[in-house]
Amino acid sequence: MKYILFLFFSLSIYAQDTIPAAKSVIALDKMNVVYRGYSNPIFIAVNDVKSYKIYGKGVNQDEKGNYFLSPGSGLTTKVYVEITKYDDSVVVEEHEFRIKGIPLFTGTLSDIYSTNGTFILSRYAFKDAIIGIKLIDFMLPVEFEVISFSISINKNVYKVEGNKITDEAYKFILKSRKKSIITIDNIEYSYLGCFPKKVEPIEIFLID
Repeated sequence: MKYILFLFFSLSIYAQDTIPAAKSVIALDKMNVVYRGYSNPIFIAVNDVKSYKIYGKGVNQDEKGNYFLSPGSGLTTKVYVEITKYDDSVVVEEHEFRIKGIPLFTGTLSDIYSTNGTFILSRYAFKDAIIGIKLIDFMLPVEFEVISFSISINKNVYKVEGNKITDEAYKFILKSRKKSIITIDNIEYSYLGCFPKKVEPIEIFLID
């Protein structure tokens, strides 16, 4: 019996058994999603066969032999796995995946974020706070390194290097009046794997 295991990071697969080559991996998990603007990693293990290759629009292989899929336009994309058995017979599997766009990059303050605009905090919540980035409803585990951001209060702007509210930045915030709107914007970050996108700013209404 010949087996194939065909996995994407975007699939939440916990089963440890391999999948019979005659069956589609889509039957194992319905979260068959890849993201446009992202190099989706593909993991393949084919047992007891002479050779195999994969191909499809947007499929690439790096120098280490790892496969990636960068889908283009459209709602779906297909990846093909061509398996050559020891008797030289060939089996071609077709796997179809839904394409989704990368969601908004939303700024976070110590993991707090809002999808409805301004949220309310005490000024003391800013002390030693960490600025981060969240991709809401994104199915892949990703990490970003924030390298700088700016804090704006009533047209006064303070630039911060790194991802943390420094002591000087905190003093800048403490000078603001009650009911001020603080905006954390111009969030710069480094990350390999997807096209850079502007991070949605964080707006905080001070209650004290």
